[in-house]
Amino acid sequence: MVYEAIYPGNRPNRKRNIKNSFVVTIGFGRPSGCYIGAFLCLKFYIYQTLALLNNKNAEELNIYMKRTTIITIAFVAYLAAMTGMFFGVKKYIESKDNRLRSDIHEKIDELFQGRKQYVDVAYSGYKVGYEKVPIPTLPKASKDSKIAEDTTGLNRGSIFKRISNEYEDNYGKLSKMYRTFYKRSDWTSDWDYEDGWNLVVLEHDYEGVYKTWIFPYAVGYFKQDYYFGDDYLPSVASAVNGAFEFYTTNDKSSYYDSFEKGCFDRVWSQISSTQNDYYYMAEDKTPRFNRMGSPLFEQYPTDGKHHAYQNGYMYNGYYKVFIASTQPQTYTIKKWNWKPDEKDKKYLWLYWSIGLTVLLLLIVISLWMIESKHQKVKDESLYDKLMRLCNPANFIIKGDSYDKDKVDKANAIYKRLIEITADDKDALDYIQQQAVVDLGISLIDSEKLTDLKEKVNPKNYMTPYNAEKVALANELFAILSKDGLTYNEFVEVENKSKKI
Repeated sequence: MVYEAIYPGNRPNRKRNIKNSFVVTIGFGRPSGCYIGAFLCLKFYIYQTLALLNNKNAEELNIYMKRTTIITIAFVAYLAAMTGMFFGVKKYIESKDNRLRSDIHEKIDELFQGRKQYVDVAYSGYKVGYEKVPIPTLPKASKDSKIAEDTTGLNRGSIFKRISNEYEDNYGKLSKMYRTFYKRSDWTSDWDYEDGWNLVVLEHDYEGVYKTWIFPYAVGYFKQDYYFGDDYLPSVASAVNGAFEFYTTNDKSSYYDSFEKGCFDRVWSQISSTQNDYYYMAEDKTPRFNRMGSPLFEQYPTDGKHHAYQNGYMYNGYYKVFIASTQPQTYTIKKWNWKPDEKDKKYLWLYWSIGLTVLLLLIVISLWMIESKHQKVKDESLYDKLMRLCNPANFIIKGDSYDKDKVDKANAIYKRLIEITADDKDALDYIQQQAVVDLGISLIDSEKLTDLKEKVNPKNYMTPYNAEKVALANELFAILSKDGLTYNEFVEVENKSKKI
């Protein structure tokens, strides 16, 4: 026995076009780059500040920034990093959103790669309930008919001819027809299926996936020319079951290459597993689209078949089994309703804001402590300065560099300092000269010397011009710039500088 099948045209898939995005970030391509970039810049200035404390060359101090300048730069860098972090986080989340959306699309595309659809058995072998129905009649092309509502002349004739051809193809040679109980209202109960079998078809498009159900809705019999007539025709149930065998096992069936028993549960599980932090697959409350098709020979079923439409038929020399398809049940890739991208954005903003603020505080507090320590050194008296610099502990160095003679000299000077008071200027003057010669120390604070040189620089008094101040500044600046500047000379210049 030879079978053939007729199918309507397929709906073409539209290609998805997801644009790849790029991220504008700072530092190392992530929001953390803002933090790292600021950290590296400010770290450099901290090292320069520490170098100031140990630098003994007054001329070199001019090329280093002051601590107040470093703090100002730290605040500017902080504001720049906060601004960059704000926009960097936004770009990062946008990039992540695009990446995750593209990821779920690509995974679903991979599931359907090389194939149009998956076809599986929803159920089969069920009872076939049926009732005899009249063969549909050909609509007449009267002026009052629906065919003529919006058509005139040749156009109306062309439409009627097409309808006539479709009618002849479907029902022209049939002698009787039976409708299967494919509607739920036909069944004894919700689970007492009486349409024999259903196939489930899973397809995908650029927005997600959709599934439809294929089922037999009618059987029509050809008029027989032999003596016994219709007495030995296959039953309705046999015809319906024969159609199932055809669609699942015959290579002439359009579902043959796509049919795989048990594939639906497997593929649907894989589709469910494609969800990620931002996106998942969800059923649409209202289907994204409907398919156009010829209605069944009676009104559309509305109970469980989703406004089904004709989807071809299979036939042999005895009967035709008419096949219907439900409207698609669509599933779309959607973002989780709790807006995970916005939550991630707020979390990153908070995280990096705290990190940058803590970094700024560490820098400012460290510089403040250094400034306080250095200011204390700058403001100490000559007596306190000598007590600090001449302490023998400063010269007790382990290893080959140990100098016993210098330790002895420091010990003698330190002992003498303990024996005098801070008001004994003559003794202090003698001791400070001895300390410079014997111990090689410098009592002149390098940063204080730089500040004083800046103050007495003659160019400061050229605009407006003041001859007396220029002369005094020139004299004082020359003293500070000479080699072998003594502490007494430094103090004398410091006192005279108060006059300008």
